[in-house]
Amino acid sequence: MSGLSLFAQSNADCINSVDICEKKTLSINSAGGEGSNRTEADFIACFMSSENKGQAEENSTWIKFEIAESGSLSFTITPHKQGDDLDFVVYRSLDGSCKNMKIVRCNAAGDPSDWASHSKCLGQTGLRSGESDTSEDAGCNDTDDNAWLAPLNVLKGEKYILLVSNVTTRGPGFDISFGGTALLPCEKKKPVAVTTPKPAKPKPKPAPAMVSKPAPEQIGGRKVEVGEEVKVKSRKIKIRLWDSQVQDGDIISLYLNDKKIIDRVYLTLKPQEFEVELPAGREHYLTVFADDFGKAEPNTAMVLIFDGTREQTIDLVAGRSKQESVKIIAE
Repeated sequence: MSGLSLFAQSNADCINSVDICEKKTLSINSAGGEGSNRTEADFIACFMSSENKGQAEENSTWIKFEIAESGSLSFTITPHKQGDDLDFVVYRSLDGSCKNMKIVRCNAAGDPSDWASHSKCLGQTGLRSGESDTSEDAGCNDTDDNAWLAPLNVLKGEKYILLVSNVTTRGPGFDISFGGTALLPCEKKKPVAVTTPKPAKPKPKPAPAMVSKPAPEQIGGRKVEVGEEVKVKSRKIKIRLWDSQVQDGDIISLYLNDKKIIDRVYLTLKPQEFEVELPAGREHYLTVFADDFGKAEPNTAMVLIFDGTREQTIDLVAGRSKQESVKIIAE
């Protein structure tokens, strides 16, 4: 929170995470050591190629928060010492504890501290709009590596735990500021201004609109839940699919309205591209269906829709009881 400063030694274990309830700046004055539990962040996928062989905890700080209102969530981590390599792991706690957690973002990208003046993987890091990566491995070798990952789409009631590690040196801390449309428990919705509408002027009768199909109530016996909507300027669109969390064997199919258009795609961290032509009608529904849950449920797919003019990214989840869908409006 604004003006709050902490020493991370007291928050170096997950069970002692600092609890935040507002999306404001938190200052960690000093970070040193890994706390008393030194195995709680072992064998983390994006750290497997690092010198620590999968150990994500080094001069660690743990932060936790709960979502009060659904929306997007981003954050920026700024090291107090230029050249320090700060890495992070974002977990979703399935039961509110430190024992039942699923990794949703993992960043281990970095470079030696003496490269600070020219490395794109040192300095500020975090989650920000415009990024599509959900994980970056240790080092700075891939073309897209820049130490930034895609924002989270979070739901009311979900609980998250963030691990931040200074893998360069013991001592210096960092500032972390949060953003996005999601609200935390101590934040309030802004009141909506009430205005008296002016009498509407008579409008000419519009041309008959093309009939659009309603959203499917269920697919394969599972409920369809429509969340976000996107607008496209062309009926010929490109769709890219990849695992929005950690590659763990998820297999999905894609439905347009109630028709299967893409069958059994094995999701990886690398986007796979497909071309789709929207049928007649202004409104359509793109739904992710889980064919195989891999190592962990539910299936999580990042879907990028490109209409030739702009790219729009949506994070869709498919479980055993319901499948998420995005509404596509053809302008």
